[in-house]
Amino acid sequence: MTRPFILSASVAEASLAVPQYCAPVLTAAEAAGLDLLIFGRSGTRPFDAQVLLPWAAPLTTRIGLVATVPASNAHPFHVARALSAIDFLSAGRTGWSVIGEGAPQGLAEDMVLAARALWDGWDSDTLILDKSTGRYLDASKVRASNYEGPFFKVAGPLNAMRPPLGHPLLVVDGADPIAIADADIALFTEEQSSPPATKRLLKVALDADVAALTARFEAGEIDGVHFTLDVAAAQLPLIGMRFAALVENRTDIPGDLRARLGLPIPSTASNQTGGAVIPEYA
Repeated sequence: MTRPFILSASVAEASLAVPQYCAPVLTAAEAAGLDLLIFGRSGTRPFDAQVLLPWAAPLTTRIGLVATVPASNAHPFHVARALSAIDFLSAGRTGWSVIGEGAPQGLAEDMVLAARALWDGWDSDTLILDKSTGRYLDASKVRASNYEGPFFKVAGPLNAMRPPLGHPLLVVDGADPIAIADADIALFTEEQSSPPATKRLLKVALDADVAALTARFEAGEIDGVHFTLDVAAAQLPLIGMRFAALVENRTDIPGDLRARLGLPIPSTASNQTGGAVIPEYA
């Protein structure tokens, strides 16, 4: 697989909670070739992204949908359950970005570890879906996670299947970093040190020098770029126009965001290599 140049953007306009405004933004984001659309960001969360993403999932086909999750008022059991459902609705295109703002030190990290343990409580081949016998799943492959950290104690098992991605993509932001050593995507500026992650996206303005960014990508310094949008409907077409040459020749595989972006589940984050296998689609 050719290494993809990753295009990402965050949106945090309150009007995104209104379907008449959000639907065209989703269409524009896919038309622009974006790989990730992050709903909300540190300091700006005018909507509940975990409520918005289930509605957005069936309106899109290839873009990764990332929910910001505030550690200060969320619980890993409910977050893990919601993100699993969204990952099924989107056919494996879900991510999350845990925001530590306003939370005690270490709470965000503990939430990530607890949610990961819950997802790993389901084996990839747990589902049976045998109509002739009425068996839905192999109960022996669903286990209590029994996670216990400094803030959360979660026995499980989760009352939702393992996500198609195994674990939704974890995005960390240098503006509000959390101490997780094996995130999937890191966002950072020139002035910030990049949090550890498999892929690193440089935060840039819409008028950034495309040729210079291409050179840095080819040199392995970055894996793509991230935009912070204020008026998404107007700005997304500009991204599509300026960065079209970097994304036009790659194969766009619907679903399976990890496969498309070259992001296996980190071995330290999971006891399994893959996501849920649906027997009727296997």
